[in-house]
Amino acid sequence: MSLGGGAGGATILDLHSGAISVGTKFADVRVLAQKNGITELFSYEDLKLYRSIKNRIQVEIEKRWKISPGKLKLTKPTFFSRMTGKPPTTVHDEYWHVHTDTEQYDRFHYTSLLYLNTYSTDFKGGRFMFDTPGLNHTVHPKAGRVSIFTSGTENPHHVERVTSGTRYAITIPFTCDPDFAIGDPQFSN
Repeated sequence: MSLGGGAGGATILDLHSGAISVGTKFADVRVLAQKNGITELFSYEDLKLYRSIKNRIQVEIEKRWKISPGKLKLTKPTFFSRMTGKPPTTVHDEYWHVHTDTEQYDRFHYTSLLYLNTYSTDFKGGRFMFDTPGLNHTVHPKAGRVSIFTSGTENPHHVERVTSGTRYAITIPFTCDPDFAIGDPQFSN
């Protein structure tokens, strides 16, 4: 994430395409790394840890929603997000609007979020809010906490605007449609 930075409050690093927010556009993080003399974006151990976490989340989704093993697949985009209180410069920086994930990514059937730091300690604001009519729930991000939910219209949600500090998370989505299945991210040196 240090190689990029959105002009507004949101920065995204897509683990499959290598796209990273830079200003109001996206750039290839591999090209940026090469220009900066960085030879390894992710170590073998980093990718091994990612796979282990992804596999544990996948098994939990299969158990919770009674999905036959092998039917649930990773889909894209799988991405790191960094959110700050910086004023937005594009519509993509406005992460606090209510939405459903299938509005943006029709391939998502299940969304998982792994929080990488902690609400109230590392940042203020940035809580994850489910906006189901008559039944609102708030998730307080905590380093290591995983939130899993179905991605459709049954789960409208938003992220509360970050007011101070920086919020980090990784989104790992899954699909039951084999046409949208992808493999784990690969970063070669």
